[in-house]
Amino acid sequence: MLARFADYLERTWEFSQVVESLEDSRLYPKVPASAIFLSLFGMFATRLPSLNALEGELRLPRRWEPWVGPRKPSADTLGYALDRSNLKRLRSKLVWINHQMKRKKILRSHSPPYFVAALDGHELFSSFKRCCNKCLMRKIETNKGKAIQYYHRVAVLQIIDARPSLILDIEPVLPGEGEVAAAERLLDRARKLYPRFFDVISADALYLGAPFIKKVKAWGWDVIVVLKQENRDLYQDANGLLAITPSQEFQKDNIAGRRWNLEKLVTWSQLGRPIRAVVEQYQENRRERIAGQWRETVVDHHWRWVTTLSGSLFTGAQVSRWGHARWDIENRGFNDLASHWAMDHCFHHHPTAILACLLILAMAFVLTRVFFERNLKPQFKLRLNLTRMALARLFFDDLAKQWTGSFWAHPP
Repeated sequence: MLARFADYLERTWEFSQVVESLEDSRLYPKVPASAIFLSLFGMFATRLPSLNALEGELRLPRRWEPWVGPRKPSADTLGYALDRSNLKRLRSKLVWINHQMKRKKILRSHSPPYFVAALDGHELFSSFKRCCNKCLMRKIETNKGKAIQYYHRVAVLQIIDARPSLILDIEPVLPGEGEVAAAERLLDRARKLYPRFFDVISADALYLGAPFIKKVKAWGWDVIVVLKQENRDLYQDANGLLAITPSQEFQKDNIAGRRWNLEKLVTWSQLGRPIRAVVEQYQENRRERIAGQWRETVVDHHWRWVTTLSGSLFTGAQVSRWGHARWDIENRGFNDLASHWAMDHCFHHHPTAILACLLILAMAFVLTRVFFERNLKPQFKLRLNLTRMALARLFFDDLAKQWTGSFWAHPP
């Protein structure tokens, strides 16, 4: 299976050329940058949890040579090389892969011809002892009193409401700034790296600020942002209009509800322009097992979004779909990556190394997923009861075989 995966990467993505063009700032390295990248890519593809676990595998003779090459790095060499990674070059490879996804028609929107990206923050890991010069700090109440905790947080831009779910870019939150500032820096770079790649940005209530929305509109995107905070004038303005605005009934997944489309709200004076709001209410019946007994409960849902999308071009149902799809970045992004890909593990505590690992992880995440969905036939996956987790295990088992030569057309 691993040889098939390598052949797929080479035929479809010219992977050996991608690997050979990588570099770092080490002087006279004994282990080439290509071997560093392939070791880390293989670590993520086989779901190994740490650099030490990877080193234990690399030390075994005639095991990783066909994948990595004759010069295999140690955990210390991997950490040293990660500290000196060329982040611009790594990011350019991720961008190239994502653009190829779209050009090859692999990326399919569920709402063609539009593509939507979600913007959200994610905390990676924290420590009371280990820190670096880019760590964020906060005071935490412990059983020994207040203590300073060091942590890292990133802003992530990911395609949603589409298959596959692509991670477009990642930006760290720096000391002394908030998530929105990192997100603005991320989008400023994305407008140059991904021109005309997506049309709408969906975000949570943290991003409901006039400066942010003005910048995003100036960069050529529309936005959908969750509206919370009942004390906001915009929230109260929307409340007042609900009683006098006719609603539309909708049916979705056996759930009936009502939706209001509120046009040209002018209460938000800081924005300097009218804004549109979409309000949705429905009830959901849930069957939960509580204290050993099944109980039927009714849950009320009340959603509000603020959007710059034109009401004449995009219906309230479309705004609702993209607003709810923002959870893709949690369900098909952070949750999957943290639970099964060791995203929240600190492989090496250095700001450059942390971001380099995340960029390589993003490449391994999408390429293994596309290989699973497009290269393996449904009958084959059904016969083996094959899942993406099981695929990682097959990759790992293949490394135990006594392969000769190299998996790549041009050995690294």
